[in-house]
Amino acid sequence: MKIAGLTWWRGNYGSILQAYALQELISLYTNVEYEILDQYGEIASVGNLCDRLRRWGIKKTLKKIRWKFASSGFKARNEALQKFVDEKLRLSDYRYTEETIKECLNKYDGFICGSDQIWNPLLSSVNDIYWLGFAGEDKLKIAYAPSIGVDECNDDTAKTIRDNLKTFDFISSREQSSSDFLNYLLGDNLCETVLDPTLALPRDKWDEILPKPKLSSNIKYVFAYILRGNKEQRQLVEQYAIEHGLKVVSFPYLDSDYIEKYDKQFGDIQIYDASPTDFVQLIRGAEYIFTDSFHCTVFSILYHKLYCLFPKIGKTQNVRLNDLQQKFQIEDRMIKSNNLLEVNSLKPINWETVDENLDVWRKKSVSYLVNALEKRKV
Repeated sequence: MKIAGLTWWRGNYGSILQAYALQELISLYTNVEYEILDQYGEIASVGNLCDRLRRWGIKKTLKKIRWKFASSGFKARNEALQKFVDEKLRLSDYRYTEETIKECLNKYDGFICGSDQIWNPLLSSVNDIYWLGFAGEDKLKIAYAPSIGVDECNDDTAKTIRDNLKTFDFISSREQSSSDFLNYLLGDNLCETVLDPTLALPRDKWDEILPKPKLSSNIKYVFAYILRGNKEQRQLVEQYAIEHGLKVVSFPYLDSDYIEKYDKQFGDIQIYDASPTDFVQLIRGAEYIFTDSFHCTVFSILYHKLYCLFPKIGKTQNVRLNDLQQKFQIEDRMIKSNNLLEVNSLKPINWETVDENLDVWRKKSVSYLVNALEKRKV
């Protein structure tokens, strides 16, 4: 059986790593032939430029191009991301668009969508390809851990989502809140909650692909991976590092929609040219993590790293982080003020309890995925 995946797999470290993780989970636990549909092409290409102009308009597109391609640092980051995609992701030979997607129907027995926020109606259309509306009734349709990111919507959107879901053979979501909302729309308990694929893939499988550390082993550091945030949060990281005798390692200007100018001076060690696996390796080697990122939190949990969460700017963004902590019985580590006392008062994490919960969730998630791909209702 040949299955194609549709998800976000570019633009940031988490998206790329979750796409890789689902690919590897399918290879590890099934004999299914799997590849990811290429709906992007090269990061810097005429086709992608045209797509962005249609979606964002000239002003926003030029702003994003400026931040992504105007300096050697951003070019190095894009090249590192693209290199991982080229070497690690199994992509379709042909690039599909919304207009040409049906041309792939004779190549695959089914489709799987997820993970990431591909179903969030605030980020993408409820009529786009990630809802698999192009696939006919004869094709297997599976949702693995997409996040919808909202708990309410207008009647028209609700009807479209409900109609989309009724065409799926298997439905799951990454957050319990998303599953509750989708089941409410369906009027039935058809949607299961499963792990993001980055958590479902065992840690030893990540260890196998990690590169040599970028930093010397004698450098003790705080890793600050802040997608949005503000100057005050970054200054809090600096205060923590000074108090604990640590360096600050940062990835400047991660989100071109939320540029924080303080990033220009933030970080004793600023890294632009990190690959997705460098990102994981830096988490693995850190003494402490500061982040507002879902996937940075995921790998902090996988590698038993104490972390502090900044509330993420943007409606509904923090639900994902809170749900993740609740899964593993981690006391909320999202701080409510930029106060060092609050950071230092965060309690230690019981990693034994975390691992016990992770094992239960991992078995459940793998079972769902295998059963879905083998077309077994349980």
